Amino acid sequence: MKDTIELLKSVYFTENESMIYIFLLENPGQTVYEIAKNIRLSRSSIYGIIDKMHKEGVLLLESGSKELYYSQDPNELLSILEFKHQEHMHQLRRQLNQIKIQPIKTPYFNMNGFDAIIGKARTLLYESRQEVYMNTDLNLDLFDDAFDFLNRKGVDVHVFSFAKTNYSKPNVFIYSHQNENKESNRLMLVSDLKSVLVANYDPFREEWQATSTQNHLMISIVSEHIHHDIYLIKLKHILNKSLFETYPDLAIHTKAEKLGKEILKKKEK
Repeated sequence: MKDTIELLKSVYFTENESMIYIFLLENPGQTVYEIAKNIRLSRSSIYGIIDKMHKEGVLLLESGSKELYYSQDPNELLSILEFKHQEHMHQLRRQLNQIKIQPIKTPYFNMNGFDAIIGKARTLLYESRQEVYMNTDLNLDLFDDAFDFLNRKGVDVHVFSFAKTNYSKPNVFIYSHQNENKESNRLMLVSDLKSVLVANYDPFREEWQATSTQNHLMISIVSEHIHHDIYLIKLKHILNKSLFETYPDLAIHTKAEKLGKEILKKKEK
């Protein structure tokens, strides 16, 4: 009966209303005194509740030498609640459409600590409904149960990594350089093109730091970055050498480009 009360409370009923309705279903034809006595409510407080339920059609009244109350048939009650819900939704839609909507703010949330960051990443995975992109050198077993959950929902996960991995799941597509990785230091995750998490290990502060946001530009930048990493590794496999080795003129000789090459060489050692 406790579960039924909780369900009734989730659809317009208070706890007292739920107890009254269930009591009268099991014990039809009761006076206010008998109802109050059995569910342990004072008669002074129960009169208003019963009067409200009667006016709403939840309780039925039989007048005679005594006023006896009955619960509305459950199927009829559900029809009443469905109609009420639809009416409320129509009213809410009209009222919300009359509100002048302010521009949506997309704040950046910062967090510290490996456990908090992994917890946020796992939350984003479990909330995903369409597709996930990841760039990480972390052990993918950290997300094993989340990947299984996404597989049951038909959600694919595309992972780019420099780290060597033998991880395998039918819905997890891994593109890895298969480099021996001594320490993990990065995690980028995009969920449904709606949320993004960027995290890394800061060697100076000796802790993991991260930023999470729903900012559209940030989501696009990280999504494009992961896609381009995957394109490059697929080209490397097709050409059997890196794109820059095949086409040296692609280089634009910037500091960022040189730094990227140095980082890549370190990862390949």
